[in-house]
Amino acid sequence: MIDYGLLLKEFSKIEICKNLECEELKALDYKFFKESIVWEIETEITFNHKNVDVKLYLNFPNDFPFVTPKIFISKESYHNLKYIPHINEDLSICVFDEGLNLILPKTNFVVFIELIVSKAKKIIRDAEDIEYRKKEFKKEFKAYWELAYSKTDVILNLGFHTINNSSDEEIKGIKFTNNYLSNYEYFISNNANDFKKIKEYAKEYKCNFKEIGILIIENNFIEPPFELTFTETLTIIKKDNINYNKFKDLCRSNDFDSVLVIFTNNSNSSNEYYGWTYKNLEILSRKKGGPRKINSKIDHLSNLINKKKYATRITFDNLSLDRLQLRTTGYIESQKSLVISGLGSIGSNLIFFLKNLPINKFNLIDKEILSSENINRHLSGFSFLKNNKVDAIKYELKNSNPLIEVEVRKKSVTTIIQNEVNFINDCDFHIVAIGKTMIEEFILKASIEEKLTRPLFIFWVEPFLASGQMLFIMPNDAQRALGLIKKENYPYSVLSNSEKQHDKTYLIEGSCQTGYFPYSASYLIQFLSTIFPYIKGHIVNNDNVSKVYSWIGNKELLNSKGLVITDFANDNNLYDLVINDL
Repeated sequence: MIDYGLLLKEFSKIEICKNLECEELKALDYKFFKESIVWEIETEITFNHKNVDVKLYLNFPNDFPFVTPKIFISKESYHNLKYIPHINEDLSICVFDEGLNLILPKTNFVVFIELIVSKAKKIIRDAEDIEYRKKEFKKEFKAYWELAYSKTDVILNLGFHTINNSSDEEIKGIKFTNNYLSNYEYFISNNANDFKKIKEYAKEYKCNFKEIGILIIENNFIEPPFELTFTETLTIIKKDNINYNKFKDLCRSNDFDSVLVIFTNNSNSSNEYYGWTYKNLEILSRKKGGPRKINSKIDHLSNLINKKKYATRITFDNLSLDRLQLRTTGYIESQKSLVISGLGSIGSNLIFFLKNLPINKFNLIDKEILSSENINRHLSGFSFLKNNKVDAIKYELKNSNPLIEVEVRKKSVTTIIQNEVNFINDCDFHIVAIGKTMIEEFILKASIEEKLTRPLFIFWVEPFLASGQMLFIMPNDAQRALGLIKKENYPYSVLSNSEKQHDKTYLIEGSCQTGYFPYSASYLIQFLSTIFPYIKGHIVNNDNVSKVYSWIGNKELLNSKGLVITDFANDNNLYDLVINDL
């Protein structure tokens, strides 16, 4: 346990420092850690060639030294020096990047505290360099754009975008009117396909929308404060006469809160989008018996009632697939497309893994509905009972990211191959997780006849998940794959001639049509987790060699059920993945 009294005594030899009592902490009204220790530090720095007194508060978390202390600047000190980069809205100073996995010292705390204080003082002192300050404000622009500078200032993180900066297409926007779409009110983009996807997603969630006006201006913002009165926004827009005339046109044809003025901040090798709109504007009514004094709609912004009101500042989150992938993997991969036939327990749980790959298009095929006996090992749960499985999985994918393209067919895959084969051939890969040998044979014959042209994955599992099987088949190898699955005794089975053990592996709940092959959802996930790196290799890394993958299940469980296993199973350990050429 840390002796804070002794620690304070030692540190007081370096800086003027005291421990604050509960009443003093309440009076300060800071966001300190709950029931924690706070020291007040009185120090001095050189700022603009003068010695300046600065008061800091060092706040120890209850789990120090496993969590870094926070250091704050006093309101009085900040008021005299503001604005300083790397100081948050709560007046905490960004001494360490909290995203880093810092290893704190477990001894010699005085030196560590001295380091925190010296870093805080340096951050304050560096702000006297005007060029440095501008550069840091540019890096930290988002934090200061979203900062409330007064009680009447209005900031909303209500926008998202998928703008492609390499495209010359016009940036357009929509506003969600009756309710927000996942806490967003505005969407802007220069990608027509993204607009189509977002509009379709909004309609599904009964979220109405309308087109809005977009004005793009140069970034005129260098240093905070960034609060903007209506009059100040007009001054900025009027700097460019062409933009001003366009703004007037937009205001004539749209409500004021449906006109967005946007600009970019180029920082950290990316374009960030910001802007504002006019949410609390009062429209002056026409006087009875005569014309109103307002000559143009835009004049409402500068009348006596409105001119000192603050524009609503907006931040636009970048939700483009490339940016989200970059934030996830750290690099951009080319996007792929998949068609999946069969969205039962295997196909649905594959979605959990596949949606983490660079796949921007899913075509889903399954005619079945989700019934109550499915939900224990299906990706979708109780709320989707009696819905088509493809609709349930479409919801999962769209809820993950509405920019993923998802098309569904509530038909059998055999019908699709006969009547709409391009629904399959338009995708890069075809995954089959139906578990019906006759349908698999039909699909392979369609590949041999060149009706189907895409690489194929076929999945199935044995009862009690004695094994999990995956075939990866290039189109030219479809004939060999057909010969393999038609063999009376599949060479990589774990259960010995399962038809002879049918009474032990096919269970019946009651009357006809209630039979099923049991297997554990946990073993299914274990199989898919094991096989996933190889799925990724074929889809992402262009591994185009046909293979047979066989995962060995729990042989001890099979023995306890009195089931006979094959020589292949005996030759391999439980939970092994055996890989063979096709």
